[in-house]
Amino acid sequence: MSDLSIQNVLAQRNNYNLAIPFVETQQINPFYKMSVSLLYVDTDERASQIFKVGSRSINNRWEDLYSLTKPFLQRLATEAGIQFGPGAGDVSKVDENTWKASAFGAIRLPDGSVRTSNNFKVIDLATEEKKYRLAYEEKAERGILDYKAATEASKKYAGKWVDTGRTNDKGYPIKLYMVVEQERGKYIENSLLDAMTQLRANAPQKAATGAILRVIRDLLGIKGTYTIDELKKPFAVARTSFSPDYNDPLVKQMLLQQAMQSVGNLFGNVQPVVQTISIPVADDEVDIPADVCETGQIQKESAPEPQQPAESQPAQRQQSQNPPQGASRVMTEADRKNDFCCDKCGIVVSKEVWRYSSENFGRPLCYKCQRIVKSEQRGGQR
Repeated sequence: MSDLSIQNVLAQRNNYNLAIPFVETQQINPFYKMSVSLLYVDTDERASQIFKVGSRSINNRWEDLYSLTKPFLQRLATEAGIQFGPGAGDVSKVDENTWKASAFGAIRLPDGSVRTSNNFKVIDLATEEKKYRLAYEEKAERGILDYKAATEASKKYAGKWVDTGRTNDKGYPIKLYMVVEQERGKYIENSLLDAMTQLRANAPQKAATGAILRVIRDLLGIKGTYTIDELKKPFAVARTSFSPDYNDPLVKQMLLQQAMQSVGNLFGNVQPVVQTISIPVADDEVDIPADVCETGQIQKESAPEPQQPAESQPAQRQQSQNPPQGASRVMTEADRKNDFCCDKCGIVVSKEVWRYSSENFGRPLCYKCQRIVKSEQRGGQR
C-alpha cells in the first residue's frame, strides 16, 4: 500500500473496490499527473456511510446487502475530481405528485479526454405509494425480517417472533416478527401513512440527490449494493490533476506570458515613457581619477597661454623645459615623443591622467577637456 501507482492497483484489483473509470493506463500529458487515493468506509451504522437495502442467500446463509450513502459518494466524487455543471440538481414540479431533477457531471480521464454523464431522477408519489403498499402487505403476510423494523412493530402490534433457522454474518440467529391477522390491515395503513408523509416532505430533495448520485455512480462505476466483506476493502480513486513541470524552460516561459497577460488585462498595457533630461555640469565638478599623481595630489592644468611675440619665444621655451613640479606646461618635442599630452588642446598631462582619460573617454584629455566632452555627451552647453 506504500506504492499507489495505477499499475499496482490494477494488478491487485481483488484487494480494492475499484472506482477508476478505465481499465488500463495511457501516456499522460506532460502538463498533467495522475494520483490514487484510498477511502475507507465506516461500516458502523451510526456513521451513516452505508444503509441496508436487503439480503441474499449464499450457501444456506443470508448476507445483508448495503448501499453507500450520499456523504460517502460525495467524498468519492471529490477525490476523483468530478465537476458538476451549473444547475445540477435543480428540481422541477411536473404535477401534484411528480418531481423531476437532472444533473450533469464530468471527469477528466488520464489520456486528457473528458468523460461526461447526464442523468435524472423522477419521484412519482402515486407510484411510490403503490410500491410501499405492496412491500408492507408482503411483510405483514410473511413477517418482518429487518430487526429494527420488527422491534418497532412488536411494540405497536400484537404478534410473535419466529425463528428462521438461519444466522447472519455475525453468527446470530435470524428471527422475524409475524403480526397477527387481526392487526395486519392496521399495520399496513399506519406504516404506509408514515412512509408517504416523509416522502411528500422530502420529494424534491430526494429527486435532486438521486440525480447527482446517479451521475457519480455512472462516472466511477460504483455498484448499487455491497456486502460487509466487500465494504471492508478500501476504495481506490484515481484523479488527474494539472501539475506542470516548472523546471521546463518552455513551461516557465508560458507561465510568465500568462502572468504578464493577466497583469495587462488588469492594469492595461501601457508602454513606459523615456525622457532624456540634460543636466549642466558645474565648473567645479571634477572627476577624480582612480590613480592620482605621484605627489599624492590632483594636478590642475591651466589653459594654454596666449601667443607670445617671436622675441619672447626662446625665453618661454627655456622656461617650459624646467617647469615647477605639479604645474602645467606647453607640450615640447620631448613630450610629443612620450605622447603624454591632451589630444584636444595639446596641453601636457601626467601619465596617470593620460591613462585615466584613455580608459574612460577613449583618448587622452586634460581635466578641462574631460569636463567639456562629458557636458557634450549629456547634452548640456558649456
